[in-house]
Amino acid sequence: MHHILSRNAWFRDLPDALAEGILVEGRLRQVDDETIFRTGDEANGVFALISGQIRVTQMTSEGRAALLMIATPGAWFGESSMLDGKTRSTDAVAIGKAVVLQIGRSGFARLTHNNPAHYAPFVQILCERYRKALDHIVHTSGLPLTVRLAQRLADLGRGHGRKEKSSLVIDLRLSQEELAGSLGVSRQTINKALKDFERRGLIAVGYASATLLKPAALEKLARAEVPLPADIG
Repeated sequence: MHHILSRNAWFRDLPDALAEGILVEGRLRQVDDETIFRTGDEANGVFALISGQIRVTQMTSEGRAALLMIATPGAWFGESSMLDGKTRSTDAVAIGKAVVLQIGRSGFARLTHNNPAHYAPFVQILCERYRKALDHIVHTSGLPLTVRLAQRLADLGRGHGRKEKSSLVIDLRLSQEELAGSLGVSRQTINKALKDFERRGLIAVGYASATLLKPAALEKLARAEVPLPADIG
């Protein structure tokens, strides 16, 4: 388990005492298409993913589910409610079978109570997410939807794609509504954009999955090197 957690630079840089404390306080939990926590739940711990994948989503002000992240082994999630004591603002759901390391409320308290050197690293996780979110907003807010969609698909392909010949299969049970919410558009708009990508031979869309037929072309479009003739939405 230690070698999986060490894939994350945050864990590798922890003081030895805190890293060992996490291994002592953490409890392994096996899940299968199960909810880890939902919006409105009381904080039930901070989590590290050991195996499998976890989808983290949040509802937009328009009531759409937006994809925030798909965690891969070594990733940490669920820290914000543990730090501020408020209820959950996101949903975290296992995609198929997964194993998580859960540090519960009492374990977290034992690790961090009256110990700023152990509390600060968990704040660092939150600060890093905040910085990445701001960078993403700054660098994508003015881009056409075609470019932003290509960026999201290319990113999912790099992180979660299963190679099949020259294609990448993204099988994450990701709904068009979640994809649309993450890009700030309606499901109808994202459906139109996906169909346009299909028509151009870039992707093939299945039920809750997508195949990147031309990953290199999508990567170029994601860098806005090959703009499409007309944007969508």
